Amino acid sequence: MHVSLAEALEVRGGPLQEEEIWAVLNQSAESLQELFRKVSLADPAAVGFIISPWSLLLLPSGSVSFTDENISNQDLRAFTAPEVLQNQSLSSLSDVEKIYIYSLGMTLYWGADHEVPQSQPIKLGDHLNSILLGMCEDVIYARVSVRTVLDACSAHIRNSNCAPSFSYVKHLVKLVLGNLSGVFPKPSLLSLLLTLLPSVYRKSMLVSLPDFPKTRTLLVFLLFWM
Repeated sequence: MHVSLAEALEVRGGPLQEEEIWAVLNQSAESLQELFRKVSLADPAAVGFIISPWSLLLLPSGSVSFTDENISNQDLRAFTAPEVLQNQSLSSLSDVEKIYIYSLGMTLYWGADHEVPQSQPIKLGDHLNSILLGMCEDVIYARVSVRTVLDACSAHIRNSNCAPSFSYVKHLVKLVLGNLSGVFPKPSLLSLLLTLLPSVYRKSMLVSLPDFPKTRTLLVFLLFWM
């Protein structure tokens, strides 16, 4: 179960906040680092996806993953590194890594600008804006690495009072999926069963309750919540 960044912001109807950008950046960079540990040096281009608002997946655990499924109808050119658009050959894992750094940077700029009126500037702190600009450099050798991004995120966490990165990702997931701990709440199941009872019988149950307001209120809530 997961939520794309695009889905979360569509539900919100507004942009990512600065701490959310830091959080998604940190969790995404950690996922990329782990991914590239598994990629064969003999085939550095084998990863095969472009990070975009539709392929960046937020997980209920607070982590981030990526996919290339169900995004074929999206125009991804704005999120694609210039060297890929120009069909340049990529000779090293470092070059491939920076393709995804570029896409991630553009994706987070998209998130920061989502539903913001054109007359209003994007509100980003200098440190975060500097990191994102470094991620979106057109020239590959000038682009920052995953390690640089992770170091910047670590410095931000040390020097601020922000919550753990995973907690911001969890909150974004809940915008779409709700509170996952209550996907199958017992009161809902009880109320579903009780809707099968005749309404007269349900009313008789309420009448026969002891005259304790809190008890009566709770049962009314359970019976008619659905």
